[in-house]
Amino acid sequence: MISRTRYLLPLLCSLLFPTFSSAEEKIHIYVGAPGRSRVPIALPKPASDLPAAQEFYAVVKHDLELSGWVDIVDPDTYVEKHGTGIKEGSFRFSNWDSVDAVALAKSSLTVKDGRLRSEIWVYDIAKRQKLGAKAYSASPANVRTLGHRVANEIIRQLTGKDAPFNTRFSVVNDRSGSKEIYIMDFDGEHMQRITRNGEVNLQPQWSPNDNRLAFTSYMNGNPDLYIANLTSGRITRLSARDGVNIGASWHPNGKEVVATLSPNGNSDIYRLDASTGRILDRLTKDRGIDVAASYSPDGSQIAFVSERSGGAQIYIMNSDGSNAKRVSFAGKYNTDPVFSPDGTRLAYVSKTNNFDIYTVKLDGTGLKRITQDQGNNEDPTWSPDGNYLAFRSTRTGQAHVWLSTADGEHQVRLTNGKGNFSNPDWSSPNKW
Repeated sequence: MISRTRYLLPLLCSLLFPTFSSAEEKIHIYVGAPGRSRVPIALPKPASDLPAAQEFYAVVKHDLELSGWVDIVDPDTYVEKHGTGIKEGSFRFSNWDSVDAVALAKSSLTVKDGRLRSEIWVYDIAKRQKLGAKAYSASPANVRTLGHRVANEIIRQLTGKDAPFNTRFSVVNDRSGSKEIYIMDFDGEHMQRITRNGEVNLQPQWSPNDNRLAFTSYMNGNPDLYIANLTSGRITRLSARDGVNIGASWHPNGKEVVATLSPNGNSDIYRLDASTGRILDRLTKDRGIDVAASYSPDGSQIAFVSERSGGAQIYIMNSDGSNAKRVSFAGKYNTDPVFSPDGTRLAYVSKTNNFDIYTVKLDGTGLKRITQDQGNNEDPTWSPDGNYLAFRSTRTGQAHVWLSTADGEHQVRLTNGKGNFSNPDWSSPNKW
């Protein structure tokens, strides 16, 4: 069993430094970041006899396990009878003292007016106190969405923060025999195919409003840039100049992208109009190869990879191409830089024995290794809240998308489907 002792410090911190919701004081069990200290929580199955209850519970449980915020206490140790009430006064807290849990999340699942309805009540067991309660509804076809919402509410009641359960990924997968672009839910479910050209398609990236994907494709025999409109389903070619047209990254305004072109034989970073593909500016003019450009969250800086100093190294420059500064200094091959959502760190790939994920501050200090020689780990992407990184990993043989907390302490696999996965890109939160 999991001891409560290791959670006394975060619990004390939450009591001394409470968070606030609206004008109402709100005490949370844990205030911090996911990964190192996880709250032991009891999660009984919902009080429901509906056929959808099993899938609903599986989604809630899986989300919580992926999050790194909690440890779910073994349900076999629960002594309370299934179907016992979920509201205060309808059950005994003493039934939960023996399971060594700090928190308790009790839910229901019913049908009302043709819609699924769930209530979620979250409790601090030791204090015999309700942390919060909320009700959600969804159509019967959206039981998974309902489960994601309930799981998010549990995390919010425990920590005061939202989890990324309402986000999606764009990915590359070769299950069809060719590398095609797909989108999927946070937990790897609901794969939707975007391209069907039977060729190599790479590096999909969400536009700021998540209604378009920029990507590279060999559908016409050359690495060219394309835009997929997810609303209309239309795919248009953005740049098909001689040489490479690869790695588009959106400006936060959604009107421009930066990408690597080589019209003169040397790969450089260019700024393009996202509607017409017209070149707006050439940002690098060094003799070394410059690739893998990525905008900062405010659009004021660009991270990129250059061989100008020998070997592939990470640089940042102003968005007009001025004031380029080297960021990576360890290793001879570093690539794929992406800014954290707050703009203070970069995640990138470095090759030692294998390819591994690192993060670093913009001045090159604070180097943090996220993965440790467990297969090859590439294509990092940040969660919208900055608490997590997702990336491609071959640690189990096949290439899958893995999730890590930003400190590297908690790592879990997100995808379980057919084929090899690569190039994940994290969307912003969707409306429920």
